[in-house]
Amino acid sequence: MGEEWFAVLPDSDTGLAAARALRPLASDVIEHASGRPWLLGRWPEREVTVATAGTVRLAVAGCSPATVGSLRERLRGARSVHDMDRTVARLPGCFHLLASVDGRVRAQGTLASVRRVFHARVGDAVIAADSALVLARLTGADWDPSWLALRLANMTAPFPLHETTPWRGVRAVPGDHWLELAQDGTAAERRRWTAPEPALPLTEGAPAVRDALAAAVQTRTTHGGTVSTDLSGGMDSTSLAFLAGRGPAKLVTFRMAERDAGNDDAYFADRAAALLPRAHHRVHRPDRTAAMFAGLGPDTAAADPEAPFAWMRTRARLAHAVRAMAAEGSRVHLAGHGGDELFRPDTTYLHDLFRAHPRTALRYLRAHRTLGRWSAPALARALADSRTPGHELADQALRLRAPRPGLRHVSFAWSPLLRLPDWVTDDAAETAGELLRAIATDPADPVEPLADGRAQHGVVLMARCTGASVRQANRVNASPASSGPGGSPGGPPFAVPYLDDHVLSAALAVRLEDRNSPWRFKPLLAAAMRGIVPEELLHRTTKGAFGADYYAGLRRHRAELLALFDGSELARHGLIDDATLRRALLRPHKDNTALSGLDATLACEAWLRSLNARATAGPHTGSGTVPDPVPH
Repeated sequence: MGEEWFAVLPDSDTGLAAARALRPLASDVIEHASGRPWLLGRWPEREVTVATAGTVRLAVAGCSPATVGSLRERLRGARSVHDMDRTVARLPGCFHLLASVDGRVRAQGTLASVRRVFHARVGDAVIAADSALVLARLTGADWDPSWLALRLANMTAPFPLHETTPWRGVRAVPGDHWLELAQDGTAAERRRWTAPEPALPLTEGAPAVRDALAAAVQTRTTHGGTVSTDLSGGMDSTSLAFLAGRGPAKLVTFRMAERDAGNDDAYFADRAAALLPRAHHRVHRPDRTAAMFAGLGPDTAAADPEAPFAWMRTRARLAHAVRAMAAEGSRVHLAGHGGDELFRPDTTYLHDLFRAHPRTALRYLRAHRTLGRWSAPALARALADSRTPGHELADQALRLRAPRPGLRHVSFAWSPLLRLPDWVTDDAAETAGELLRAIATDPADPVEPLADGRAQHGVVLMARCTGASVRQANRVNASPASSGPGGSPGGPPFAVPYLDDHVLSAALAVRLEDRNSPWRFKPLLAAAMRGIVPEELLHRTTKGAFGADYYAGLRRHRAELLALFDGSELARHGLIDDATLRRALLRPHKDNTALSGLDATLACEAWLRSLNARATAGPHTGSGTVPDPVPH
C-alpha cells in the first residue's frame, strides 16, 4: 500500500483486529482519547489537521483554511459527533471530516464525492477508509461480475450504481451522509444534507455563488507558491483563472490547443490571457501532447485498481497536463470540472418548471423546442412522464439492448439513458438487466432520488459522477504507472472548486429559470462573475467541441486498441465479444454514436488488467480472488 490512504477505527477493542492488520502498512497513527488507534494510514505532511478539547477529537483531512487553533475554537460546546455539522459550518474547501467523541466516531466525505468514505466489516467491527481498495484488500473481497456487466452501460457508473463499489462487502457512504461507528462494532449512515429548494432569484443567488466560489479558490491560493489553472477559453476555467489571479500565488495557466478549426476556444483563451498579464501562460500544441486513446495498448497499467476509471480515453492527456504543471512548480492545479454540471445542465429542468410555473415554462419550452427541433407529440410525452426513479430504472432494465434514440429524442428522465454496446455478450446483458431490475424493485431498499425534483437530482448526480472521476484522476496520476521520464509519479493534484460543498449548495439554491436559459449561456455563472471576469468574456454563447481530437486519436492509436481487445480480460470473463468490438473499431463512422460504449469498455478492461498487475506487486493484507466468468 504505497499510495496515500487512511482508515478510521471505532473506539473499542472490536477494532483491534483491523488495527493489527493495518499497522505494519501505516506510517501515520492518531489515537482516540482512550489511547486506542483512531486513524491509521499514509498521508502527506500537513494533510491532516487535528484539534482536541478534552476527550473530543476533530480532524480535517484535505484542503481547508483550518488550523489547530481555529478548529479548537470551533470545538467549543461540542458534545457529540452530531454537533460537528455546526462545528465546520461555513468552512470552505474540500476535505474529510473525522471526529471521535465519547466512544463514537464520525467520518464523512464531500457532497460531490471528490472525497469519499467507504466501510466494511473486519472481524468484530465495521471500519471506514477513504479507499475502497484498502478495505477490499484487507477483507480479501471478490469483485462482482454483475456489477461490472452493468458498469458497461454508461461512461460513468450509472445511478444508483454510482454510490456502490465493485467489491463485495465494501460499501460507499453517499455524499450527503456521514458514517457513525459505535463501540459495539456496528455502523450507521446518517443524512447530513438535503438539496435546497431552488427558490432564490438571480439577484440574490449570484452573489452567494460568487462568495462561495471565491472562498473555494482562495483556500487553494492563500498559501502562495505557484498555482496553475486551466485556461481553455471556456467560461468555467476562465472564471477560475481570474479568481486565482487575485490571490498571492504565482499563477500559471495551461491550455491544450485543439485540432478542430471550428472550435473558438482559442480566441477566448487568447483574450483571457491578454487580460491576465501577471500570469504565465502555457499553450501545448496538439502534435506535441498525448492524443486521445494514447497509452491504451495491451501493456496499459495506469488505471485505478479500486474501480473502473471513466476518463481512460484522456488519461494520457491528463498525465501530460500534470507533468507540464509540475515542471512549472505548481503545487495544485485548479480544473474547471463541475462548471457544466452546475451551470449548464440538460433540459430536464423543464419538467419541474412546467409543474411549478407553467406560464414561465411555456416560453422556455417554445425556445427549446425550436433549438432542438422537437416534435409536439414527443415533447408532450416527455412532459407527461410521471415515473419514479425506480420505475424508470425497471424500464431501462428492459431496454439495455435497444437502439439509441435519434438526436431529436426528448427525455426529461431522472437519469441518463443506459445502453449496452453491441459487443457486450448476451449473457452479460442478461446479468446486467437482472441486477438493474433487482435494484429497481427491491422493496427493502427502494430507489430514492438524490433530491426533490428531476433537475436538482440530475445536478447532484452529475456532480457526484464528475467528482468521483476527479478523485480517481488524482489517484491515477499519483501512481508509479503514471510516472514521467524522470521516473517520479504524480505532480500537482487536481482541485475542483466548483464541486466544493458550499459552491454546489449555493448553485442549487437558485431558481431553475434563472440558472438555465435557452437564450443565455450559463446565466448564473456569468452573473456571479460580473466585476471579476471582464464583461467581453462573459458574453460567450458557444462551447468548444473536440470531435477532431477524438477521431485523430482514434486513427493514431487504432492498432493499439485492436491489440488491447485481442484476448481481452473482459472477453476472458465472458462480458464482451472481442471480434464484435474489433469490427466496430475498424468500420468507418459518420459520428461517434456507434462507439458510444467504448469509454465504459476501456474503463472496465483497464481496471481488470490493473487487478492482474496488482496481484503480483506490493503487500496484500487479504486473500482476494477473481470470480468465475459469467456463465455461457
